[in-house]
Amino acid sequence: MPKYNINWNVTRECNLKCKHCYYDASAPLEDELSTVQAFALIDDIAETFGDDVRVTLGGGEPLMRKDLFEIIKYGKERGVSLVLASNGVMLTEDVAARLKDAGIDEVIIAIDGTQKTHDYIRGNGVFERTVRGALACKAAGLDLVIDPCIMKQNEGETAKIIDIAEHLGARQCRIFHYIAMGRGEIEIPDAELNSVQYAQNVMQLYEEQNRRSRIEICTTQACQYWVVLQRKAEAGLPVPDFYYNEVPGCRAGIGMLSIKPNGDVVPCPLLEVKAGNATEMSLREILNSDVFVNLKSREVKGKCGICKFKDICGGCRVRAYLHTGDYMAEDPLCNELFFEEVQR
Repeated sequence: MPKYNINWNVTRECNLKCKHCYYDASAPLEDELSTVQAFALIDDIAETFGDDVRVTLGGGEPLMRKDLFEIIKYGKERGVSLVLASNGVMLTEDVAARLKDAGIDEVIIAIDGTQKTHDYIRGNGVFERTVRGALACKAAGLDLVIDPCIMKQNEGETAKIIDIAEHLGARQCRIFHYIAMGRGEIEIPDAELNSVQYAQNVMQLYEEQNRRSRIEICTTQACQYWVVLQRKAEAGLPVPDFYYNEVPGCRAGIGMLSIKPNGDVVPCPLLEVKAGNATEMSLREILNSDVFVNLKSREVKGKCGICKFKDICGGCRVRAYLHTGDYMAEDPLCNELFFEEVQR
């Protein structure tokens, strides 16, 4: 069985002001969990999931949180598999070594293009500091994942981004396709790929994977990539290992949940449908809430509901929610390249 994924934004505080930030990260929230509350949350995670869970500590920038290493050490003591998601700027060799010693297994770093493009999105000089951070993680013996955000401004650099990830020794390049939210909705509201560009990019990812053996290419919310992989597997063509080892398609509420800095729980980091607060309810109660039960049923609507790939794709619930106000509606970015109606 694949591990359940928890994305925990331990703080909203951040040292950058990236143009595309879905969270509008900057200053910390006034009601962020205390150290004691963070420990209690880790206890709840361990008791609910045992060792069948992977927790990604993100932000904001998680390294801005002063008690981060205490939280990591406590999580490790409770047997929880921990990953850190960072913009890479604060990842010196010393910090990387401390993360390894504290109990981090892997670091996820965002690189959104070649130097000029990355710096346009995240700030002047950030690219070089991010690359140094990635190299420091590798030197400390940490596994590395690069997770670019693909948008109109960098879609043409997709192959170059994967080249960079491969050069840095990343085990995986995890592609996120931009959705205009938070600061992004103000700074670059028109940067989302249209349905044709999106389909072309998803198809390109398989082509890139097929010519590379040293890195795995996957997606975060491009559930239609699973349609591509199923078709390739049925044709006897190679597919990456995660196809057999991960929850397929949209994992929101099915294979993952997200915890905000104040303990609010939502089905995925971008799906702002609150199912409860971890300081007021147990995770077991939240997992049995109407929001999570609805998502786990995958009784989605519109084209997604009548598509033969409903169970391995399901459509992006974030895009559905932002487009219609209904998180069970059809994914507006899906097109005829992926959709196949069930034959009755």
